[in-house]
Amino acid sequence: MNRLRVRAGKTAALAVALASACGVPHRAQTIGTDNTFWFAGTHLVFEHPQLHGDSLAVATDDDGLGRLLAKAGAVLSYQPGQKYVVLTDAQRRTIAFTLGDPHFTVGGVLETAAFAPYASGDVAYLPLLDVARALYLDPVSDAGLVVLQPQIAALDVRAESTATLVTLRGGTPLHFKRLSKPGDDTVTLAFTGTGSTLAPDRTINDNILRDVAISVTGSPKNPTTTITFSAVAGGLHVLVPSDSPNSVTLAFAQSGVQLGGTTIPATGGGAGAVGALSLSEPTLAQRPAPPAVPAPLPAATLPPSAGATAVAGLPDEGGTVPSAAQTPTADGLTPATITALDTQSVDDGFTIKLTISGPVTYEWHRLSDNRWYVDLKPANLTIPGQEQPLNDPSIVSLRIKPFVGPSDHLATVRVAFTMPSPREVTLIPSIDGMTIAIDSQDDSGVQTAGTGELIDGQLVAAIVPLPIVAAAPVTEGAEQPWKFSLPSGVRNPKLIVIDPGHGGSDTGAAHNGLVEAYLNLDVARRLRAVLIARGWQVKMTRDSDVDVYQPNDSARDELQARDDIANNAGARLLVSVHTNAFTTSELQGTTTYYYTASSHPLAEAVHARLAAALPTQDDGIRKENFYVIHHQTMPGILVEMAFMTNPGDAKLLSSSAFLQSVAVAIADGIGDYTSSGGQPVSSTSSDTSANASDGN
Repeated sequence: MNRLRVRAGKTAALAVALASACGVPHRAQTIGTDNTFWFAGTHLVFEHPQLHGDSLAVATDDDGLGRLLAKAGAVLSYQPGQKYVVLTDAQRRTIAFTLGDPHFTVGGVLETAAFAPYASGDVAYLPLLDVARALYLDPVSDAGLVVLQPQIAALDVRAESTATLVTLRGGTPLHFKRLSKPGDDTVTLAFTGTGSTLAPDRTINDNILRDVAISVTGSPKNPTTTITFSAVAGGLHVLVPSDSPNSVTLAFAQSGVQLGGTTIPATGGGAGAVGALSLSEPTLAQRPAPPAVPAPLPAATLPPSAGATAVAGLPDEGGTVPSAAQTPTADGLTPATITALDTQSVDDGFTIKLTISGPVTYEWHRLSDNRWYVDLKPANLTIPGQEQPLNDPSIVSLRIKPFVGPSDHLATVRVAFTMPSPREVTLIPSIDGMTIAIDSQDDSGVQTAGTGELIDGQLVAAIVPLPIVAAAPVTEGAEQPWKFSLPSGVRNPKLIVIDPGHGGSDTGAAHNGLVEAYLNLDVARRLRAVLIARGWQVKMTRDSDVDVYQPNDSARDELQARDDIANNAGARLLVSVHTNAFTTSELQGTTTYYYTASSHPLAEAVHARLAAALPTQDDGIRKENFYVIHHQTMPGILVEMAFMTNPGDAKLLSSSAFLQSVAVAIADGIGDYTSSGGQPVSSTSSDTSANASDGN
């Protein structure tokens, strides 16, 4: 029997160093080519595996790989003659391989495979173990076998109004047994058939959830992961709907909060919750005293040095330092909080670990003199600023500084450093923040800037280069070359309101494993990241799975609440994001709706970009009396991305790359519209009624 040794590339070795620093053990093992794999309770047999160096390659059409993907809830897309192999997992993360290139991306994060994928005839061959790890399957040696052990690989904690939400994400559908008694302050769940390499202890201390403890028992073939959540005494905890069977979401709240959801059952899983999350504030008598807000810490006053001054003078820094409790400008975003910065020299580079609480957008730049910086916004810094030289082969000096953006007026935290040469820099997300990894090798790429958003432990990267001149922001009182005059209600010409359709007690359409409310919010967050990077202020009608007005409200109240957000803010534009559905599977395509005359040029501009960028059928623009685009006071449109009831469209909607393309196309269309002064642009158009059953 041939034996293969697992081999990791340079970037993978760096990831291992990071994992070890976080208390996550790395597992090295040898594997065989013939029937030596065990997965999901059975031997996993590959038909025509190939040895590539000392690693194993499997074909994209191999039945063994197909069974693995099916049990993990992932799908693979590859067409002969193409250079890309794209997998989409149950969490809707995209794993993209390029033939001939050992680098691949997992949810937008760059990784390095054991070897470069390659084509042979009409199939492509992929590095098996790299595919497995990307799908949260950990290769573990066990008596001559390699067990592809499903992992609980992510634990995301999110504050949501008066509750704390915890989402567990695994490599296969998650099933648990509740070990604690109903009503206990601690909730203990045992997940059978699933392991975990997460840190054994995590402190939360948010006055609702105190800490989380994780332990793993059993054998490599039959592991059990036990997770204990220590909540506030007398608190509430429920199971709420998850976005995938591979995830489980729990909500915790103080006593007195009306917490909707499903009582945590004796046994259950990610698909077991039927009650949507709903929240109501406790009365004043029931509310606990708020935690003390730490006073903002002063900036460090380290003496300047040659290394420190090298990072000074970066563009667009303001002189105002925001306080830790500062509220951002009219964009309405709640600032994230950066609470720690840790640095570490590793064998092949240097890492800067930022601990971040809350979603945040980022914009990074590489300058020609070997300086690199990233701006995180809106964000507050609760640790002292730093400016110091570093005696390391990969980094000369480092600085972290808070300031208020001079153009967008957002609280911003900048991390900047100088390198001895143009080293490769990679952003690596984690459940509690972001790591900036500086490689020992120089970057041979040409990209000098990038943007995106860190949310729920994932980086959503914008696929547009910077800098971008998308729109010359309108100044009040200036003469505007609009075909339709700027409405008098527009008081903030730099503000765009994005409305993710549905949410909370109204999930919208649900077909082919897709839920509209989740898809709409996903694209809205991506669109927000792109627009902010281009200089716009953005306000969301909702930034989580909640009702905007109140749970189980009337359609009119809910939709008017969304319009009220845009109208009261005096926004320049309103964009409502939806996913279409119908009673049969025949209808397909992308449609843009408008109603008011002033909205028609915006619909034309945005749809022209959507039609050019997306592989969906072009269904044109249509005039329709949808409430949300009839009762706003500024130009507004409603975009139906695709039909989740159509198999082809549903497959696209399952792809992160497609959702990102939708967001960028909408942003591009907004840029075309504003730069043309609102003049009509050429586009396919129709004023007939839509065939869709959904449209808000």
